[in-house]
Amino acid sequence: MSDCTERTAEIVAELPVPLAVAGHHRPAPFYLTAQMFGGLPVQLAGGELSALVGEPVAEPHRHEVDEIYLLVSPEPGQARIEVLCDGVRHEVVSPAAVRIPAGSEHCFVTREATVGSYCFGILLGDRL
Repeated sequence: MSDCTERTAEIVAELPVPLAVAGHHRPAPFYLTAQMFGGLPVQLAGGELSALVGEPVAEPHRHEVDEIYLLVSPEPGQARIEVLCDGVRHEVVSPAAVRIPAGSEHCFVTREATVGSYCFGILLGDRL
């Protein structure tokens, strides 16, 4: 039987962490960063979409690592984003996940989102 006193949970309570990201109009809200918990191989940014309909949060930009957009809403079909990836437009309806390959020029605009709809960007690496 393991002794729980040898280990302890680590908690980060001051979230989100605003970080500047190339191409973004303002610091992006991060919930996981590469610096947390002794170093993470993924980073997680994003937030609630209902107040962002029609408002791009970033210009087309690139990352050195793959990014996955995770689009969720209270009920299926209640969020819709338009993703631009290397000049090709894709309409994405919740729930959905979209992989943006490392080095691809990309951005998205929220076209429809009920309250409680979120899009998260999962960066698969420790670089923005």
